[in-house]
Amino acid sequence: TYRAPVSSTSSEQWCPNSYPSTEMAASDESPMVRPTVQELTAAGVEEPPRQYVLPEQDRHGDLLAADEFPEPTPLIDLSRLTDADEAERLRAALQTWGFFLATNHGIEESLMDAMMSVSREFFRQPAEEKQKCSNLADGNGKDYQVEGYGSDKVVSEDQVLNWSDRLQLEVDPEDERNLAKWRRHPESFRDVHKSTHQEPRK
Repeated sequence: TYRAPVSSTSSEQWCPNSYPSTEMAASDESPMVRPTVQELTAAGVEEPPRQYVLPEQDRHGDLLAADEFPEPTPLIDLSRLTDADEAERLRAALQTWGFFLATNHGIEESLMDAMMSVSREFFRQPAEEKQKCSNLADGNGKDYQVEGYGSDKVVSEDQVLNWSDRLQLEVDPEDERNLAKWRRHPESFRDVHKSTHQEPRK
């Protein structure tokens, strides 16, 4: 199964009093509902709330600025993954960095630009529009789904959350796509997402 995540942290409106459940105790049956990162930033939050900050004892050494990294971000040629050396470079990148820059992936730059454009348009929509494809199927956290718009499943006040909102869509196999989560606005949203997945296979 392949899922395509789309992430953003841009603007919406947030009123703390409209989210009383963010301070309620959680249970296994009822995950907690928190405001989105977009809502927090739009409300003028200058620093991430404690739920988004990893405790010092759990951090892996000192943080480095981009120009202080000892090595450049790993660059992986996807057209050469059958080559043992390139496959080893991929393995090492995932074990050490956890991510990499991909080249020769088969997706045209114009299509990547279109993907970014429709994704930004989606995240700039009013909250009520985005919630139509929420990953909380019932709207109150009792039926969390990986697929859809939202963020992490929250089950504890002590849980450290990712500072991101995302729209996660299942694209492969095609017969498992939940098209109810594939928005019709912007108009090109579905076509662009399908093309981004199909292009590397040509």
